[in-house]
Amino acid sequence: MARPILMPQVGQDLTEGKVTAIFVKQGDPVKKGDIVAEVESEKAVFEVEAFETGTILEIRYKVGDTAIVLEPLMMVGEEGEVLETAPAEKPAPATFSGEDAQTIVQAAKAPAAEPVAESQPANVTSFPAEAAREAETAFLKTGTTGGSSPLARRLAAAAGVDIATVKGTGPRGAVVKRDVEAFSRSGQSSGSQVLAFSGKTATGAAGSFIKTLQSGTGDPVLLIHGFGGELSAWRPFLAHLGIANPILAIDLPGHGAASATSASDFDALVASVRASLAAEKLDRVHLVGHSLGAAVATAIAGGGDLDIRSLTLIAPAGLGPKINGDYVAGFLGSSTEGALKVWLDQLVHDPAAMPGVLVRATLSGRDGTAMAANQGKLAAGVFSGNTQLFSVREALARFAGPARVIVGTEDRIVPPDQTVPASVALHRLPQVGHLPQLEAAALVGRLVAQTVRSAG
Repeated sequence: MARPILMPQVGQDLTEGKVTAIFVKQGDPVKKGDIVAEVESEKAVFEVEAFETGTILEIRYKVGDTAIVLEPLMMVGEEGEVLETAPAEKPAPATFSGEDAQTIVQAAKAPAAEPVAESQPANVTSFPAEAAREAETAFLKTGTTGGSSPLARRLAAAAGVDIATVKGTGPRGAVVKRDVEAFSRSGQSSGSQVLAFSGKTATGAAGSFIKTLQSGTGDPVLLIHGFGGELSAWRPFLAHLGIANPILAIDLPGHGAASATSASDFDALVASVRASLAAEKLDRVHLVGHSLGAAVATAIAGGGDLDIRSLTLIAPAGLGPKINGDYVAGFLGSSTEGALKVWLDQLVHDPAAMPGVLVRATLSGRDGTAMAANQGKLAAGVFSGNTQLFSVREALARFAGPARVIVGTEDRIVPPDQTVPASVALHRLPQVGHLPQLEAAALVGRLVAQTVRSAG
């Protein structure tokens, strides 16, 4: 199966880089560790390493092109393997259609209209991971290699822009997000007004570590990453959401742009996110959280003082006492790529799904920063060995809005067999680990979008 070599992210705010050299051509054999390209950011030139052994099947950029971080620079697979090419103007295929209603927990006004009660495990929704991965593969083949990217088309529609009139600067001349945003800023659009958040970070509104990933209309969606992640990890997932809302993301204390800050326990962690929401005047928002970030989202939603429009929890922590403490310790203690990869592979059911570039990006983010120390401080305040020192079960039960929980049945970090309140829709994804948004991104994106839309 073909695998991508991704454009790496070597800085917290780096979103793109210029391709300055390509050292391979289509059909060339490569082995893990080979340098295949060179990319230049505003501050440095760095090498792109192959994390897969195989044959170069496709090169998606040429020298001088601007590459988007965490998108494929080239594809590697078996010798003789052929990549199918889908029509560029068609959006990435959905994993499930409306006719598959019997496999989806439907909702009249909220996704919990047909709740998964703790005493009714048979009603838990289950999806084949292979179908989701097929959609993922198709997106990697078509996402930004044609006339326009799916995200660009959605932004153009929201802004009332005829995408055919926008000049593309992406790979092979494709219209990408920045082209639509530049076109809209030029005043040439004539449709609906787009609500454009400022994208403030710690250098913007005081106390805020929130950044805008997508402008749009309607109530904003805030993405909250888990322990050891950062807001940039959500970027590849955006294309699978299919919603026109503004999409924001936040760095938790000790992570990403907030690496110099710290939180000593779960309450402090929640307070820091609340401070960012207050700084950005966000009191009406959809929350989507992963793992520890899902627990934070739940605590905020259950507080009752903010207008949380919907709540989507992906592999959530805080619903039971157990956590894989060995993983936490191993992740924090790894100082080499080889050691760190061993632990990061535990996040996924299939280690091949873990992009090698994320290993390097995680280590580089620690260099010269207080990140590792502050993450260790946080871990000591929220985990003790294999025990979580907090619970958000009562907060989840208090939340009256649309709520959905998505877990992988092969999760090795947080037990996947935890129950949820009867008012919450629950989806168990077979052959998926602790990162459903990576391993089954198309399906998870669809479920998140359904939750957001159900709020009205």
